[in-house]
Amino acid sequence: MSVTPGGTTTLVGSYEVGELVPGFELAALSGGTARLSDYRGRPVLIFFTATWCPYCGAEAPYLEQEIWQRYRDRGLQVICVGVKESAAVMAPFVERYAWTFPVLLDDDGEVSMRFAPVKEGLPPEVAIINAHFILDGEGVVRYRDFLNMERFDTHASHVREFLDGFLGA
Repeated sequence: MSVTPGGTTTLVGSYEVGELVPGFELAALSGGTARLSDYRGRPVLIFFTATWCPYCGAEAPYLEQEIWQRYRDRGLQVICVGVKESAAVMAPFVERYAWTFPVLLDDDGEVSMRFAPVKEGLPPEVAIINAHFILDGEGVVRYRDFLNMERFDTHASHVREFLDGFLGA
């Protein structure tokens, strides 16, 4: 991460807007495996979470109610990637918030590290927590957002604003 003369922060690493995300395959909490390629042809919101993250827990109910339920009829697929946590740890979290979208388990953090920005002093598995990526139907990043504690919004309104324009309000 670097700060420009105007004071804005630039992230280093991760997938950039306009970049194609290579495929990946992860175990699904519901059983079996899921591949990013399974969702080609439709827009996808991928977000990264951990049960120990207070921001993730604060945003969790709104991801189901205000993102998934609101946009799935417009073709959006929501996918959660649990970062370095087992099914036994993730399952109660998912149940607590009654998530109905796919939850994938990145036990070793390999996929999460591919998406993670480089932030000084933070390991990739922490830097990626509470990040949101929106891909188009071809798998190209059209939006990305990383946790910013100064402007954190539990309702994920920044994601909703983008989706309203991207999918048509």
